[in-house]
Amino acid sequence: MRIRTKPWAKAVACILFVLSITSVLVTILPVNRLVYDGAYQSGGRETALENKEENLAMELTHQLTDIYVNERMGPNPSDYPLEELIGDPNFFFTIKDKNGKTIEASKELGDYCERYEHRTTVTYYGGTTEMERWFDSHAERKEAILELREQYDDIDIEIIYGGDGYGFRANYTEDDISEDLVFTGFIRSPLVQDQSSYIYQQLHETANLHFYKDVYLIALVAGAIGAILSLLFLTWSAGRVEDYDGVVLHKIDTHLPLELPLLLGFGSAMLGIGIMYEDILSGEPLVCGLLLLATMAAAGVGLVLYLSLVRRIKAKALFECMLVRKLARPLRWCWGKVKNLGRKAGRGLSALAEKLPLFWKAGLGFLGLCLVEFFTILAMWESRAFEVWLLLWLMVKIVEGLLVVFIVLEMRELQHGAWQLAQGNLDYQVPLEKLHGDFKSHGEQLNSMRSAIQAAVEDQMKSERMKTELITNVSHDIKTPLTSIVNYVDLLKKQEMPTEEAREYLEVLDRQSAKLKKLTEDLVEAAKATTGTTTVNFQRTDVNVLLTQSAGEYQEKLQSKALQLMLTPAPGNPAISADGRLLWRVFENLLSNIYKYALPGTRVYLTCTEEDDKVAITFRNISETPLNISADELMERFVRGDASRHTEGSGLGLSIARSLTQLQYGTFDIAIDGDLFKATLTFPKIP
Repeated sequence: MRIRTKPWAKAVACILFVLSITSVLVTILPVNRLVYDGAYQSGGRETALENKEENLAMELTHQLTDIYVNERMGPNPSDYPLEELIGDPNFFFTIKDKNGKTIEASKELGDYCERYEHRTTVTYYGGTTEMERWFDSHAERKEAILELREQYDDIDIEIIYGGDGYGFRANYTEDDISEDLVFTGFIRSPLVQDQSSYIYQQLHETANLHFYKDVYLIALVAGAIGAILSLLFLTWSAGRVEDYDGVVLHKIDTHLPLELPLLLGFGSAMLGIGIMYEDILSGEPLVCGLLLLATMAAAGVGLVLYLSLVRRIKAKALFECMLVRKLARPLRWCWGKVKNLGRKAGRGLSALAEKLPLFWKAGLGFLGLCLVEFFTILAMWESRAFEVWLLLWLMVKIVEGLLVVFIVLEMRELQHGAWQLAQGNLDYQVPLEKLHGDFKSHGEQLNSMRSAIQAAVEDQMKSERMKTELITNVSHDIKTPLTSIVNYVDLLKKQEMPTEEAREYLEVLDRQSAKLKKLTEDLVEAAKATTGTTTVNFQRTDVNVLLTQSAGEYQEKLQSKALQLMLTPAPGNPAISADGRLLWRVFENLLSNIYKYALPGTRVYLTCTEEDDKVAITFRNISETPLNISADELMERFVRGDASRHTEGSGLGLSIARSLTQLQYGTFDIAIDGDLFKATLTFPKIP
């Protein structure tokens, strides 16, 4: 029973309710459509697709009819082919008269999976015709005019007098002609898989919907159960806390008027109902994401307001906090506040102006200027002294303009200071003598921020420098005794050992001292590369040549572990500006790592490519042990891909390779995809 007082339990229930109700709202429409299509019956998917094909054939045939009537038989017939106007490669058609004669048809006809016929009467508009005719005698002209009047009801005839005989000019409207046509639309089989095809999109969407029918149903049922159970638990636990038997009200319950939760809760419910009738999952990914966030936000707001009402009801304080009651407070209290405000207005305005933020100061100043301008325009409208008030209005506008210029100049100084700070110029200081008021205060804050950042950067650089110096000094101190150990081990190896165990101990000493010597050398090299003290001799370097030499050096070692080296040089022999000695060291580190950690029996890829103005060198291999570490962590010092540290190596190879690459103005990136390790070096190409 005490679980209802646990904050973590309430939090879990709230999250479960929001996710569950969102699942219900999102899936209820697809499930309803699936039930309507009979998806959960035998053969439901095929039936739904057939019905969809039939509906699409009917829809596009009606669309064809409308286009034909509007574009062909309208007052301004179109010259475009009907196929272009329909614009769907999965739809073809025929248009025939009542005798079966084809009037128009698609260029391409073939097999179809669904057809639909639509019979309709098409009206050919006659339009207005103008004609002019001449005759040799008055009688012939009169006879022609009588024939036209008998033939056309709406005709306008004008007699023409001239030297060519007896003439007239007539304007008449021809009667419309109607014809019965049969429009037949076909859905292509098989479909052309074109994303621009409306038919393909609709059928593909229907197929996907039926493919995930069980997922939708499970999500709907699980969401409904989760929403009901979590809501019951939250209702039961609302207002309950540990070590207290009563109901505890939150600030929202005591400060938010009752009317607002009711209105906001009603709005959240309406939003949820509106979303419920939207097929969210069939839209664009961005729109789907935004609608899902809106659904979850509406569910969260609705839940908060519902729990607030539950706590008020449990505490019998439902009507304690109401907007109506707050507005109905005694007028005496309001009158006292008004008198107190009026009494303190004089001396409080100045103090208020100093305490107000810049936003409110600007807002009040703008409101004051607007009021002055309003009354000035009003006086100009109703006063006879128009010129005087016009002059006053112009003065107000001049004051406004000067104020805007002042604010813009102050903001430009602050903007320039912020830009200098963003560019890393920590020596720049905002000139405070050019600023005033809140702008000056903000400038002081920017200068303080600059000093704090500068101090932090100096501390960080000092720490890095001390750490590097420490590593270098310790490495040098270790190197001298270590050299003695290595030399004496070499001398002992030349002596006769008394026992077999002594020889084994000597081999251990030899192996470990060599490993320690290598680690010391790597430490010194890493320190030099990090601090930039390594001398770089830039020369024109042929990447293909250097990469081929490196691959040749490690060819036998890689073959000893059954590793097949696949070298792909770049076409055209691109060149870069680099130090061949240091670049060789980078290649050696990467190939050494491949030799140590690659899975035997796999391929190792060395690829050089040319991309615009850059040259990229890529090393790829499959790791023998799982790469249970991220790419960023693998780049750190003393970190190896084998988290158990069973393999040899100091963990400095990649760090040294990156530092040496950066010293040569290149970039060093690694990527991990499962057990695939990929290192990419990128350098600027030179002509």
